[in-house]
Amino acid sequence: MPSTTEIETAEGAVAPVARPAAPRRTHVARGLGVTAIAALALTACGGEDEGEGDVEAEPQVETELDLEVGEVELISEGTLTVCSDVPYPPFEYYDADGAVVGFDIDIAEGIAEVLDVELEVVQTSFEGIQSGVALNAASCDLAISGMTITEQRAGNMLFSEPYLDDNLGLLAASDAGIGSLEDIDDSITVGVQADTTGETYAEEQGYQIRSYPDSGLLIQGLESGQVEAAIGNISILGYQAGEHEGSEFVEEIDTGEQLGIAAQSDNQDLIDAVDEILAEMESGGFMAEAEDLWFGGGETPEEGDVDEEADDADDEVDDADDADDADDAADADADEDDD
Repeated sequence: MPSTTEIETAEGAVAPVARPAAPRRTHVARGLGVTAIAALALTACGGEDEGEGDVEAEPQVETELDLEVGEVELISEGTLTVCSDVPYPPFEYYDADGAVVGFDIDIAEGIAEVLDVELEVVQTSFEGIQSGVALNAASCDLAISGMTITEQRAGNMLFSEPYLDDNLGLLAASDAGIGSLEDIDDSITVGVQADTTGETYAEEQGYQIRSYPDSGLLIQGLESGQVEAAIGNISILGYQAGEHEGSEFVEEIDTGEQLGIAAQSDNQDLIDAVDEILAEMESGGFMAEAEDLWFGGGETPEEGDVDEEADDADDEVDDADDADDADDAADADADEDDD
């Protein structure tokens, strides 16, 4: 069973949270240089919630890495371009100042620093990431977005050694009366994030499901009563249980999942370099510090207010529905006049 730690949720219950897996070393050239993970300029391109343009991000974890790797092929010289599905806290999300932060972002910044290049993060849908389309279309060098390694995905991209062990978990509304998976029947609607292993599991179990494009909307769906429960990775749901009142972590689902970083199918040199950097992060204390910060109840940056646009979108839908209703009423009146 994958190694987990625990956090205390807002309701006082204890939720298991995934812990970093120890990567295995691979044969990559190593030098004697000492690299410190320091502040980097981060470009977030095309983020729906924050608009377009550059944003600045400071790494939340600063640990020296005694490592130097050989040259690797990148789609833009001097820049490591990373695809990530934002927001997906605590892996990647916008903080209150509009900067992109998170566990994955710290890892991405560390990799870029060791490679001695700048970091650019490209906001990408998870469908484009998990299918390999974004990578193989040369939209980015690496996909770092809390992605589970699966046989199907491995057929479309190269994966690093695992950097996190992560089971699935069940989160439920506190008043839903759900004490375990056995309480889920046809009267319960389970929320999942589209194109994830949580969605696959829920479909295989025959649950009544509602899919959301990202984890933020999934949690909003649970809070608003659209669904009574949610299934997803414990690293996400355990974090959300501690951040939001009205929901509680119910059960861990032992699926043995592991998360990995992905590269284009023909860029083995880059994945070899990533494996070596991950190994150094593990042995040098970076992973332990990142785990304590992001999964151990450390003081992480607050999430930015990205609900306003979602509310605006809901209002637009409501307005459209109202307009349709008005049109239907007008048509009905016209029909009566014709009669």
